[in-house]
Amino acid sequence: MDREHSWEEIAIQKRKRRDSLIPEAWQLKSTYPPGSSVLDVPRTCGILTHTELSITSDYDTVDLVQRMKEGLLSCEAVTVAFCKRAAIAQQLTNCLTEIFFDLAIERAKHLDAERKTNPSKSLGPLFGLPISLKDSFNLPGIDTTIGLTYFANKPVTETSTLAEILLELGAILYCKTNVPQTVMTVDSDNHIFGRTVNPANTKFTAGGSSGGEGALIAMRGSVLGVGTDIGGSIRMPAMCCGIYGLKPCAHLLSYRRKRSPVHPGFLGHAPSVGPMATSARACRYFLEVVMKAEPWRRDGNCYRLPWQPGTEDISLRRLRVGVVASVGKFSVTPPMRRALQESSEKLSRAGHTVIPIELPDVAGLERSFKGSFALDGNEYLKELLAATGEPPVPSVKAFGILDGQPMPLKDILDINASRAYYLQLYNDLWETHNLDLIMLPPAPHTAIPHDAWQFIVYTGIWNFVDCPAMVLPVGAVDERDVLDDRSQFGELDEAYYSLYTGPEEYRGVPISVQLVAQRYNDQGLAMMAEHVDRILNGGECSSS
Repeated sequence: MDREHSWEEIAIQKRKRRDSLIPEAWQLKSTYPPGSSVLDVPRTCGILTHTELSITSDYDTVDLVQRMKEGLLSCEAVTVAFCKRAAIAQQLTNCLTEIFFDLAIERAKHLDAERKTNPSKSLGPLFGLPISLKDSFNLPGIDTTIGLTYFANKPVTETSTLAEILLELGAILYCKTNVPQTVMTVDSDNHIFGRTVNPANTKFTAGGSSGGEGALIAMRGSVLGVGTDIGGSIRMPAMCCGIYGLKPCAHLLSYRRKRSPVHPGFLGHAPSVGPMATSARACRYFLEVVMKAEPWRRDGNCYRLPWQPGTEDISLRRLRVGVVASVGKFSVTPPMRRALQESSEKLSRAGHTVIPIELPDVAGLERSFKGSFALDGNEYLKELLAATGEPPVPSVKAFGILDGQPMPLKDILDINASRAYYLQLYNDLWETHNLDLIMLPPAPHTAIPHDAWQFIVYTGIWNFVDCPAMVLPVGAVDERDVLDDRSQFGELDEAYYSLYTGPEEYRGVPISVQLVAQRYNDQGLAMMAEHVDRILNGGECSSS
């Protein structure tokens, strides 16, 4: 325990250091009341030049890399533009934890100079691209707090394997993003850095646990970031903030040398590492270039699943899509019902086969899924909090993360046996219906007020049965999403359903759908999602 400083003092000092790293010239002069949309502030605040606005607004990952490779943009110009916009996003949404803009700009200058010195040198597939990282990734000389004061002011000495791969592919790393205390809730709020808010409506959650990434990318302070997902932690922030988020199967991309909120050797279902981005093709591109880097050669926990070149043109196929309207327990609110209905109709009009399906035994799966989160009663987390006397934040209390006790061995074996059962049950679902994709809501609701989220099964199902899943934005709440009283599962559901108060308060909040593919068909999902995105959103759609 740090006996010289209280957890409050540690948090205040750490936050002050972060805030001091934003140059005065990049600091906003105006403030915005709670409930505002701040998405347009980067364009109107006067901090970004016309060129910097274009760099950060007009291109996705693939476009930016191509323009830098062609010499139309310098790495330095692109990096400075995204550092400035990330600084603006931080002041509006509180999305950043670690800021190292100086190191990023220095690397960008080095890449530009190296290119001039050796113009024939092959350029990596992420050449010059600024990429943001969730706080839990390790970079030497930088803290990895995961929202806990215990880890503050303790710079790590190692580099996460995934970060090593990105750097070798030419990327530039410039910031890390906020997470919940414990990295285990849907509200990115902790005592060190505070709460990340939703840029579409700052009264609402940005999601979690990769909520800092969600807000930063929605503000286009990044066009490509990396999150993690053990129950929806990539997809829920993607849904809340109106961006794209892909959860691959566990062990596809490297999780090595990351800070985790669970004890080493944890036996529950495994988390995934995946991209969050402003376009579907950026998610596909990230998956492709990282898989081609053969992560299994560096990480013994990664499966050897190479990217398959020369795969068929998905646009020539007629897909068979199973649509899940609800999984029960909590009723789907009007905006999310409309998102699913309109998306189904567009796919059908495009010639794809859309069939309604029901997911089997969701209630039983949910019980096992929740048990898998807390096999050891989260004793490790309790120890980390107790070491500084830090109390849990409201969302940690509400989720009951710290309420359990270590399970007897028999109960652990029972949960592992149930997981084998559900893996087979859901594999049979794919085969029985001969499905290419399943489409369903990412949650029964849009982004909602802070600390109100209760239900993560729409996303968590796919972690427990290890299917790749991706969230695509398809619009925003508008006047069509009239308030109704269609809750149908009892008093708790009625109270949860009533969080949606109608389009007046929720106008402009993003709506999304979730696409799922069969286990280990990560490449297929990325390619099908890119095609589906064109149908649902038109063209090479980028969220903005």
